[in-house]
Amino acid sequence: MSCDLCKDIADRQDVPHVVRICEGCGREMHVVELGDHGRGIKVEKGDRVVIPHDWLQMSLNPLKSRGTFTRSGVQWFAEQIFVSNLFGKQAEFEDELKTLEDWADRTLQASPLVAGYDITNPEHAERILDIVKDNRESAAWWGALIGLFLSVSRDALADGQPNRALWALACAERARAMLVFKEQLEEVVWMGHSAKRLIDILTTWDNNRLNDDEEFWQLTFNENSYVLSQVFAVPMVFIKDKAYVGGMKLDRGRPASSTTSSPRSHRARLPLSR
Repeated sequence: MSCDLCKDIADRQDVPHVVRICEGCGREMHVVELGDHGRGIKVEKGDRVVIPHDWLQMSLNPLKSRGTFTRSGVQWFAEQIFVSNLFGKQAEFEDELKTLEDWADRTLQASPLVAGYDITNPEHAERILDIVKDNRESAAWWGALIGLFLSVSRDALADGQPNRALWALACAERARAMLVFKEQLEEVVWMGHSAKRLIDILTTWDNNRLNDDEEFWQLTFNENSYVLSQVFAVPMVFIKDKAYVGGMKLDRGRPASSTTSSPRSHRARLPLSR
């Protein structure tokens, strides 16, 4: 129950907050108040700071991470993902393999590609493998490969085939690296490539401001339509594989069909120089 002092305070337990005791009724409140200048959270004497166990998320992908890494932090976190103190865990190697297998199983089971299937059901195994095989760009595919190669490795050891067991284990580790890439790095790498494409097209634009060769611009626009849509704040359209800007061709001439008015929606304005 709440009293007049705390009746308007709503509990928030899904984000970092403080546990504060109401002076009027003794109610334990979970309070989120902004700190000085609107930064952080306000902590008063007697408050207990709480960070929910599922709130703190770390990822090499900044879009999936809460907080910001330092350069040293990126190095440390990458080591946790790729190495995970494995060098000193020879005695617990089986446990490490089980941890890897559980991770792969969770990734596979959580994939919408296999919704409705149970990865622990042998009757579903073949169908699941067929589905992920047709979706090799997915994290589920690499999760499935991890489980498959770990199983091959165990069977080979049981059959006295150490070379086959080592090969399968190496394949499982390579699949693990690809799963890390899919979950942690793919978006970051793509962002880097997209940024490079923007830099390249801006350089081309800057170096060719006076270039009135229509075919040059046509080819450039065709090859970089995605990039150009990110560069310019106005729409640009292609009609029958030719670019028209404000009703003009790129050489500022009128198209042959300009005597017939085209729909206004087919026109866009684009500055040809800055």
